[in-house]
Amino acid sequence: MKASLPVRILRFWLKEVTHILPPTLYFFIAFNLITFTTNLLIRNYWFHLAGFLLATGMALIVGKVILVVDKTKLIDRFRGAPLIQPILYKTVFYTAVVFVVRVLERFVHLAFDDGGFSAAFEAAAIDFSWRRFVAVHIWIFTCFLIYCTATELSALVGEGQMARLFFRHRSSQHRLTRRQHIRALLALSRLAETTPREKLLDPETPQGSRLVSIVDALRQRPA
Repeated sequence: MKASLPVRILRFWLKEVTHILPPTLYFFIAFNLITFTTNLLIRNYWFHLAGFLLATGMALIVGKVILVVDKTKLIDRFRGAPLIQPILYKTVFYTAVVFVVRVLERFVHLAFDDGGFSAAFEAAAIDFSWRRFVAVHIWIFTCFLIYCTATELSALVGEGQMARLFFRHRSSQHRLTRRQHIRALLALSRLAETTPREKLLDPETPQGSRLVSIVDALRQRPA
């Protein structure tokens, strides 16, 4: 039975929130940590509301960028390549899009405040600092590099496996079960290559019995 329109809208909203929440939280923590340590080292105070709001706004911008960019095909250009390629490509791509979005938002804001884009351009030119610009984007690039590395590794090992590895499995147990999992898959591959389909699907044959035991072993692997 087809769900009603409000239910479909709610499901879509929950899906989008689930997608955008992890990167937004990550960048919220990262940018505020950078702001906090900078305040301690340079300005000698613990908290500055303007810096906190700026870092939070940046995190929200990054979250929106990731939500939009992940829906395009360009972001998956290096799918299946060695990990260094999609990691660096996505890092550069995200950083470039964030740069464009930040510039556009800044110009629109100044245009409304100062009465036109020509006045906005003059105000931006006066306030522009190459040192601040480079510093901000070095940190944005670094944060994206960490984020893309983590997401690519998570996709490689399987959904939820990184959380299990960090919070549930002992590292020795994870190595053991991962090794057993790989061996079972190799045995399954060899069995499929050397056994006719009808024998493989018949549980009364030795090959069929072996297939059942391999599948059971994979199913019993700790979650």
